[in-house]
Amino acid sequence: MRANFDKCGEIFSANTTEGEALRAQWGWRGAIVGIDPNNRTQISREGCLHVCGPGTDYYPWKDVSSTITTWILPVVGTLLQAPFESNTTRRTLLAITRWVGSPIASLSYVLWNIKVSAKAALMVDMAVKYDETPDRKTDFGSMRDSMYLLLVMNQYTLKPTAILREKEAEGLLRIVLFSKDLVLTDTNKTLRQMRRILAREVREMRRRGAVPAFISIMWFLFAFALSIQDAFGDLGANTTAHDLALGCLLAWFPVLIMGSIVDRNPIAAEAIRKKLNALVDHVRHALRDEQHRNDFVNTFRDQAEFEQLKIWVEDVADKGEHLYDFFVDFAGQARIRWHYGAAHPILSDIENCYIAGKGRNWLANEQEARASLVLGPVNAEGLVWFDVREFWQVVSAIIIVGGSCGGAFILSYFTPTVGLGCRSGGYTIFFSVALGLLVVEMTVWLVLSPYEVEAPWLARTSTRLHSNATFNRWENDAHDKWGYLKRRASSLLIATEGLFIQGIVRVALIFPWRDKNGAKERVEGALEGMMRSTRAMSPQRKWDIFFFRPVELFNTIWLVYIVLAQVFGWYKTCDCVTSTWAGGGGYLDFKVQDILDSKWVLWYWTSGTVLTALVMGLSMFYVTVEWCQQSFLSTEDYQDAMYGLRMTRRYRNWTFFVRRASRALIHLTLDPLEKLAVIVGLIKRPQMTLLWTKQHTWNPVVPQTSSSAQIIRTNVSPFIELTDYSTTAPHMGSHEHETPAMAHSLFPPAIPTHRLRNESDASLNPALSHIPTRTSDDSSRSLLQRPSETYRGDTEGRASGEGRVSFEDTLSPASPPDQGGWLGVNPALHTRQGYRRASSDPGSPPVDVVGTVHRGLGIRLSDEDLERGRLHDEV
Repeated sequence: MRANFDKCGEIFSANTTEGEALRAQWGWRGAIVGIDPNNRTQISREGCLHVCGPGTDYYPWKDVSSTITTWILPVVGTLLQAPFESNTTRRTLLAITRWVGSPIASLSYVLWNIKVSAKAALMVDMAVKYDETPDRKTDFGSMRDSMYLLLVMNQYTLKPTAILREKEAEGLLRIVLFSKDLVLTDTNKTLRQMRRILAREVREMRRRGAVPAFISIMWFLFAFALSIQDAFGDLGANTTAHDLALGCLLAWFPVLIMGSIVDRNPIAAEAIRKKLNALVDHVRHALRDEQHRNDFVNTFRDQAEFEQLKIWVEDVADKGEHLYDFFVDFAGQARIRWHYGAAHPILSDIENCYIAGKGRNWLANEQEARASLVLGPVNAEGLVWFDVREFWQVVSAIIIVGGSCGGAFILSYFTPTVGLGCRSGGYTIFFSVALGLLVVEMTVWLVLSPYEVEAPWLARTSTRLHSNATFNRWENDAHDKWGYLKRRASSLLIATEGLFIQGIVRVALIFPWRDKNGAKERVEGALEGMMRSTRAMSPQRKWDIFFFRPVELFNTIWLVYIVLAQVFGWYKTCDCVTSTWAGGGGYLDFKVQDILDSKWVLWYWTSGTVLTALVMGLSMFYVTVEWCQQSFLSTEDYQDAMYGLRMTRRYRNWTFFVRRASRALIHLTLDPLEKLAVIVGLIKRPQMTLLWTKQHTWNPVVPQTSSSAQIIRTNVSPFIELTDYSTTAPHMGSHEHETPAMAHSLFPPAIPTHRLRNESDASLNPALSHIPTRTSDDSSRSLLQRPSETYRGDTEGRASGEGRVSFEDTLSPASPPDQGGWLGVNPALHTRQGYRRASSDPGSPPVDVVGTVHRGLGIRLSDEDLERGRLHDEV
């Protein structure tokens, strides 16, 4: 039966015999909190049930529709901005239950990923002087590509053999990302060119729309502001207070979605994974080649630790044989629990060994810096290790969710009846479950992960104890007893599994099967297969499936129930409005159930609202600032990226004092914790940290190599290509050489088909003025060629790194170029089974010549440096 509190209040407060009898029997005579005692309007919980009944006093549709438009629609719109994966319904549902059911853990992962990417962006910024933004084809541009690829790798889980404390796995990735001297065996492209091609493709395949997503989240802030105005405009109205509490409860949600947008995933995660593995395989194969490995090691012969470096590279090559399929699953945005990623260990090691000590302009001595980045010291834990700085992200996540739930709790708890009731109790349950999931998740990771706690004092104590015969005997006895208990537990588990299978089979045989024996065998076979797969699971996998997922699903359903109960008025029952959960309350005042005129209302509501608004506002500001400071790494257009970098430097310079203050706070909080972690054995040594500065002190004098100084060689003749607009474009009516959008890559070509290329010779390099003119005419090929004639060259060759080639094109073995052409150089097209790729770089020629250099537009000169690669064509 539906309750009606207004009618019940009239009956209870009426100046009638029935009313007096009800007040005498059910009137509240206990303690009152927050309001004045009133025997005519205050009734006990039992009296409420007797007079009003156990039903629910649902909200009218007017209030329901208002709440839906104010909160439900903005929340759903915010959820739709989450970085979902296409055509993966199961993974999408699991991601939603993970984000909603365990928000503290999810925020911890997302904030940590943002922190790691911020570290990479800071290193790229500090690589050169404050007022420098070098060109794309420089060491700085190559470092930008390397750091961006590292952040993309960070979103994927690693092969188990790479996780199990394999230092060589980190060494392999550092060679993949930072080396330029290793000659690849599977392609004629340099490693820097391979990284540049892959970085370009990943940037093009990156999920777009970050700014529109940020703007759409502003609807949530608009709804929050409207709810605040409505609540404080009608001060004391319980309905508006609880609606505002609902908004406070969900204030963490847009922060999580904004953080996941910064930690943006590609539109084709599986395709990117294959490309990353292909790049790693190129390096693995090259290191397995003895000649290529020795040539690579000899580039570091001038280093003091050359012999140790040689042994280290050989170890990496040996272990690299088993590191195929290096990256396994996409785990970005906290999709997979206990995902640590490869970026933080690598960034921390190169920060320790070189970058932090040099500060700004650390890339000035490129050879020295690259040697340290490629073959510098590797931590003992490999790609899985603990960092005390993670506590800041965990604490921040707790503060964000706790501040949101805390503001909602204050509003609902202090709205009469004062006490812990259905609303405030529901918020408490949600936050407690989320916090408990975080604690259990971190504990399971610490116990079951490959990371080992090796405290020096613990090792010394263990050595002393093992020198005692009595202790050794006790230890052996304990091992024997533990083995006995494990055997008994295993036998008990097997017996329990047998009973479980028998019970399920008996239940299944209740149904009228035509062939009961066949049905029995099928059911038993399916159950036994399920048991075998369960026994084969790792302990972490079992925790994930049988504990975390069910609890996260429960917490998600609980939050949905809280929202729906507030929307439709399911909480308006005698049990809920009397707030009896914690022993307090126990009464209802019909006079103030809708409007409260207490002088404390303004203070309660203001404190709860300010708490949530402050936490949400600061969190959104932090996420937005980090996105602005890191976006230059992922920006596809290089000039736009450099403009963003200059803006970032100005902002960092203006807010440098804030950065200094935050660094001092971190030192006060983390330094003692770091010392404790060293004593306990969680970490081996304190971590060095790179601090942003405008000035630089590292300015070494680097001698210029003769090969790099020699820009033009006298024995090279120009090759000029002009466009003849008197005829139509080649193959205008044919589809034979067009590049379909999905031929080899999952993105459309940068230059549409059927479009004339701009191949003017208006921007010739002045440096070519001293080259002697060609006097002979021994070639049948004209000096000024049409593009169609160039395109009809030898299509079996390979294009250089300037051509817009897909990363997959570099996977097949390279074939040696022919020696045709009067230049002695073969103008070759990169074959794509009849397809032609457009150039990826603005202003670059559409087709490249193997082993040549571009001077201006359409002029190619042979100029190659064995150490630095092709001059003026470095990736």
